[in-house]
Amino acid sequence: FRNSNIIPSENNISRRFNKIILYSFYFFIVGYFIFFMTGIMQTRILDHRISDTLPQIKVMCQRLLSGEKIYAPIPEIWDGKQPPYMPLMWLPFTAAEYLGIDVRWTTTVFLLGGIFLTFKILPSRFAGNPLILISTFISLFLLLNFLLVKDRVTLGNTEEGIVIGYYLFLGFALAKKKPILIGIAIACCLMSRFALFFWVPMYLLYVFFYESRKNAYIITSVIAAIILVVFLIPFGFTQPEYFINIPADYKVGVDQAWNYNYNEATGKYYENSLGYTKYFDISDIHFLHNLQIIVAGILPFLLLSIYAIIYKKRKLNSDFFAICSLKLVLVFFYNMIEVPYYYLFFVSTFFSYAVLFAYLRSADVKYSLTSSGNN
Repeated sequence: FRNSNIIPSENNISRRFNKIILYSFYFFIVGYFIFFMTGIMQTRILDHRISDTLPQIKVMCQRLLSGEKIYAPIPEIWDGKQPPYMPLMWLPFTAAEYLGIDVRWTTTVFLLGGIFLTFKILPSRFAGNPLILISTFISLFLLLNFLLVKDRVTLGNTEEGIVIGYYLFLGFALAKKKPILIGIAIACCLMSRFALFFWVPMYLLYVFFYESRKNAYIITSVIAAIILVVFLIPFGFTQPEYFINIPADYKVGVDQAWNYNYNEATGKYYENSLGYTKYFDISDIHFLHNLQIIVAGILPFLLLSIYAIIYKKRKLNSDFFAICSLKLVLVFFYNMIEVPYYYLFFVSTFFSYAVLFAYLRSADVKYSLTSSGNN
């Protein structure tokens, strides 16, 4: 870190300037979000023919508030759509539905909350080069501006802001190394978009053998308690057959999505999509699905094996193994997904900022410790 351009300065002016930059940018994007999200909500209606995610979630919230059975077919959506969402994907929207406000404010709050937690990864007196923060904020603004001005679908018709918020929360918890927070965040991710399903057992093994057995027990207990209280007791134990059948229903939806995206002129499916799907034919769907599961299952433990080999030689900075291994898992998982809706890829994109801020935090903390030791 001594030879890096992000070496923290001991100048108190630099520390204060960084703090002003950080909070000024955050309050700017909050105002920016409110302005553009108001316009998006006024111009983009929630129609299941455009995207059926939020309409399904609204019905699930309404059923909860009225005491009806939540996990049951929805007649008004695709003649009986089976809602596939885990509890922590739809439960946060219940407050907005109860208050009678647009449910898309929920995705806004979660996304902005995730960004705030990402900023809080940095020490309160971060003394890194201000140009690093400025360039980071410019890139983040361009990403957010794309969502709000150019795209408008991701925030206007999907629930993806919730998922981004959960994964940024997990990035924050991993950077801070708080076992209770890590357990809560992992449970939130598992019960929303469970792209990290195979990463979790690998991570628990890593904590057990390389960090703290006590922390491994704490994280496992928190995850188990939340899943038990939020999912298994109210839903899983009462309707096990419903959730067992979700994978089969998902395969039917995948087949329908591929047929819908067939280009008769070229004979291709998803030819302009992100990820590897463009290289496969409709006859390869199940192969792609199985390949995704195999890679998702092997990759985390392959990374842990590489870490174990390198760890013995003391050539690896262990501070970043958890957060960087999760980033790699997210990249491979989403690139091999069978139905590559582009908005799904934003989770991995935003998570990159958690990795970056964790690195900046580590550089600042280690330099501060070195400086205090020299003094």
